[in-house]
Amino acid sequence: MTFPNNLRAGVAIGAIAMFAVTANTAPSRAGDVASGRKIAAAKCQMCHGMDGQAKVPGAPHLSGQVEEYLMMQMKAFRDGVRKNDMMSLVAPTLSENDEADLAAYYAAIEVTIGKVPSE
Repeated sequence: MTFPNNLRAGVAIGAIAMFAVTANTAPSRAGDVASGRKIAAAKCQMCHGMDGQAKVPGAPHLSGQVEEYLMMQMKAFRDGVRKNDMMSLVAPTLSENDEADLAAYYAAIEVTIGKVPSE
């Protein structure tokens, strides 16, 4: 099967962009769950809870989220791409290692889904 040159170029550009996004959001090292728990206890539990279930309105649940997603969001707050009154204060205090550890911790919390209403 052959593809037109413009389609091949589009696929190549898409692959490069996907690699760039993945390369920029992947943790520089594997996160440590035990270290992440310590950081969560010091900096995150008031809003997100130790169980990753939000304790204040507007804060997202973190438990069971994909590790790479959590890393990407923390980086966005740290870099000022995303803004939130609380996270704009907390995120700059986190190193990339802290972010990897927190992401590993919250991603490791198992979430079970109960019965869906009306089923």
